[in-house]
Amino acid sequence: MNAPVSAPLPWSRGRWSGAVLLLTLAQVGLIFWLSERKPIVPLRPDSTTTVQLVAEAPPGSAIAELLNIDDPTLVALPDPRGFSGPAWITAPPLQHQSRDWTEPTRALALPVAELGATFAQFVRTNVVGPGLLAEKPAPRLSEVGFSPVPMPATSTFRIEGDLAKRELLTPLKVLSIPHTNILTNTVVQVCVDRLGFVFSPVQLSGSGSETADERALDLAKSMRFKPLAGTNRALPRNALELTWGTIIFRWTTLEIPASNSPAARPPP
Repeated sequence: MNAPVSAPLPWSRGRWSGAVLLLTLAQVGLIFWLSERKPIVPLRPDSTTTVQLVAEAPPGSAIAELLNIDDPTLVALPDPRGFSGPAWITAPPLQHQSRDWTEPTRALALPVAELGATFAQFVRTNVVGPGLLAEKPAPRLSEVGFSPVPMPATSTFRIEGDLAKRELLTPLKVLSIPHTNILTNTVVQVCVDRLGFVFSPVQLSGSGSETADERALDLAKSMRFKPLAGTNRALPRNALELTWGTIIFRWTTLEIPASNSPAARPPP
């Protein structure tokens, strides 16, 4: 016959209350033991207003963080300080190292027996016949019409320089010079006073004929120009009122007649 098994006795209400109170006291003691016992000092508000000018905020500082927070485009636009910075703006460049590689030399096959075969085939298939000239009539030459330049009938003269502004009183007639060759121009420099008289003619260049050059000097001396306005003959000549100029004589030549007539032939 087996002995009866003894069952555990249930806790009474007083026992449960004592256990709960003991655990509560243990937790409160643990909290007081682990907590700091420094006195709490209340913060005093700063009554003064300060203004701080920031030119370049150092990275990682509190001012830099405030500036980043106050920037309205930090999240709306791509910015290196936001998501776009580490994602793709400040991404490191790709480093690609290529190695130098050269293909080995491969010589082409050269069949010696076929050298010149391509050129020989080209000659056989491209036969060039004899060149034929187009039978066309000779080009017709166009006639150029021109008017003959009229030659002056008599010799002429031209006045240049400051003297060309003064009026010539006496007309000057320049005759042609009998000569076997064509003569060039005779250039004479003259000086005219305020009364209109010419003096000190100087030949600058000759025509190739002494007769023509002497006639040019004589014609220059015989010229008479209009006196200047307000000229008084009693006043002496002033060198500052002299008018200088150049007279260019353009000669035309005449054929020299034969001096000896041809001898008469005796009658047959």
